[in-house]
Amino acid sequence: MDVDVATFEARAEEAERRIAALELKISEGATVPAAPAGDAAAGDEFKKKFYDQLVALRVELGKSRVERAAMIRQAEEDKAKIEMLEEENTKMSYRIKHLVRAVREEMAKKYPEAKNVDR
Repeated sequence: MDVDVATFEARAEEAERRIAALELKISEGATVPAAPAGDAAAGDEFKKKFYDQLVALRVELGKSRVERAAMIRQAEEDKAKIEMLEEENTKMSYRIKHLVRAVREEMAKKYPEAKNVDR
């Protein structure tokens, strides 16, 4: 995958930080400006807007966590596949080395006068 896991981790951390800040503001109640006299609807509208932002951040955080988990799983699968291929490559190299040696020995026996049999 082209996307770096660190990018998603950074996005998740930023979303978590923003959510924590919003939750703190809500719990303190200090961020809701005092509604003008007789206008409680303005304060309720502000709270609703604030809550909607909080929900949107939580959704974004959830998506980032899912993406991150998928990328970690894929990275682990890729790592296992790489290890298997490296082991297979080592075995094949070993086989090739011994096959080449056997062919050279046979060529030397069959054509003792030939030079550069090692090539």
